[in-house]
Order: sequence, then C-alpha cells, then structure tokens
Amino acid sequence: MQLLKLTEEQLKNISSSICLQRAENYVGKFQNCSVDGSVLKGTIRGNHGDYHVKLEFDKDPILYGCGCENSKDHFCKHCAALGLTYIYTPWVFASDRKVDRKSMKSMEDMKYYIKVTPLKDLLDDLKNIDISISALAELTGITMQQISVMVKEDTTGKHHALTDPLKMSCLYLLEKYA
Repeated sequence: MQLLKLTEEQLKNISSSICLQRAENYVGKFQNCSVDGSVLKGTIRGNHGDYHVKLEFDKDPILYGCGCENSKDHFCKHCAALGLTYIYTPWVFASDRKVDRKSMKSMEDMKYYIKVTPLKDLLDDLKNIDISISALAELTGITMQQISVMVKEDTTGKHHALTDPLKMSCLYLLEKYA
C-alpha cells in the first residue's frame, strides 16, 4: 500500500502561520499513531491531559478533530503537528504497509524500510550469511560497544545519529553477499 501524500501547503491552507509555528513543538511527540487510508490518528500530551487528534486529508478542506478547547473554533496546533509529523516522519504511523527488502523500487521505499526495520533484525540477517558484528564493526569503524548501544536504543525508539548509516551498511552487505 502506498502512503497517501499530505503536504505543508494543505496545512497552510487550513491554518495560520502562528499555528504552524506552535505545532513544531509537538512534531514527533505523538503516541499511538496510525494511518488508515487518508485518516491519521495520534495521541499527544497537552497542557490539560492527553488529546486524541484525527485528520482526514483527502477532503477539501481537511477534516480534523482534537480534544483541546481551541479545536472547537479552528484548526489547532495539535492537528497541525499531527500533519507535520506525518509529512516529516511517516514511519511512526502504524500501517499495513510492508516493504520487502528485495522489492524496494524507490528511495522512499528504502527510507521507509530503514526507519521501520529494527537494527537487530538486520544484524541477525548478517549473522545468517556468516558476517559477524565484529566484522561489521571493523568495516564501519563503529565499535561493537557502540553497535550494542544502537541496537538497544533502536528497540526503545531512541535514535542514534549513526543508526541509519549502519542500517545502510547492513543492507549493502546483505545485497552484496546474500
């Protein structure tokens, strides 16, 4: 399933520039994100508790809902933040989209695959073709201790600056030697 596109232009058409500025503080801080076709859902902690936010972006104008008081009158910062989170980090949205390593056809597919595939899975795949973590460490110049930390952080949702390049290295080795 191809993810539908949402653009900043669509968000600008329904909200104010101040709203979009305020939304930036909430981008990437949503929990329980999901996408079903053109409907985005997520939960964000606001000033007065958790807000359940929903956007339907295949309509013109975008349909929205949020548990905050401001959303009763206009498109709020939480709705804008959910849209921006989808634009900038679509992989945080649970979806039925699966990308098989062998069927990647675009840079978007690769980017998505890198973000949703756990580093541990790639390392296990390397072990299956007799490439050890120590060999990967030697090749990349990343110590085994650093790799261990990255695996742990990756499983808890934290992101190390070298995680994606390390995943790319794993992908290269898997394609070259599998």
